[in-house]
Amino acid sequence: TESFRKGSVMYTGYAAMLDLSSIGQAFELKIYSEDRQLLSKHYNDDTHSVDDHAPGSKTSSESKRQVYGWDGFMNHSCDANAYFPLLYRTPTEMCYQAIALRDIDVGDEVTCDYALFDYHCDGHKIEACACGSTVCRGKMLGFQGLPLQTKVELLDMVEEEIKDKFLQEEHVTVYKSYLPQGIGLVTSSIDGSHLVATRRFEIGQPLFINSAELVPMDDLTSRVFLLDVDGKYILLDKDHHFIYRDGYAEMLGFDSFMDHSCSPSTEQEYITKHEYVVRAKKVILPGDKITCDYGCLENGVAKQKNLGTSSFVCKCGENNCRGSLVC
Repeated sequence: TESFRKGSVMYTGYAAMLDLSSIGQAFELKIYSEDRQLLSKHYNDDTHSVDDHAPGSKTSSESKRQVYGWDGFMNHSCDANAYFPLLYRTPTEMCYQAIALRDIDVGDEVTCDYALFDYHCDGHKIEACACGSTVCRGKMLGFQGLPLQTKVELLDMVEEEIKDKFLQEEHVTVYKSYLPQGIGLVTSSIDGSHLVATRRFEIGQPLFINSAELVPMDDLTSRVFLLDVDGKYILLDKDHHFIYRDGYAEMLGFDSFMDHSCSPSTEQEYITKHEYVVRAKKVILPGDKITCDYGCLENGVAKQKNLGTSSFVCKCGENNCRGSLVC
């Protein structure tokens, strides 16, 4: 009944933490106006509640659900216009805000993505989604039923217990990484993710010192790896985002997204087994893509070569382009 701008708080909501089995799986919901006038009554059930996965919610004697009020009747969309970050929770209730993901005009339906707060959609799965979005997933079976890439894209908005359950069940390791001053990460549907300069660097000037995570080879074959860069999750490709050494691999954090060039703008030098400094080989201006030569990734301190696990056709466009590389 009013307009909301992208990022604005639409309301603060509450949900009760109840074991519905103790009350026959149903309860009466009364909806009141702001001046406390009774507007309507509804008999609610587990269709309008969400299974809770927080520690302590599942015991031998009870199984709690998040039981919502009037917004328990909000419809799902695969391209929802609102999300609901948690403010706090206690053993008996949870409090959250409703945030507009884009501008919402008077008369627009407010929608949510059920996958953000329901791991299984137990009791209200949508076998044929009718949200009408151009990015409709076809069905909604909860967060668990999403493709891995979609889970990662939504991970910064899901409830904490959903995230924890996903990390545990799918054997996920999350590395945290922060962009240094002067370095930006740009993502596009055409070029993917790459590093750019946000300030000027002179020849020989250090851009940053970075520390690699040393990952055992057994973990690489058995786990999924995510990178949390300033709060945004990115799925790491084991073939392209790690440097393989003899017996282990290096995970470089944000630096995993530096593009290759046969005439690179930077060079690196290891100062310990896992730390290295990156310096400018040429003047780098704000907005320039930061590049390195994937063929020169030896770790001189550890006396470890880049073993090279994948090949690609280089499209750097430089006059000395080698055409193809194994790295």
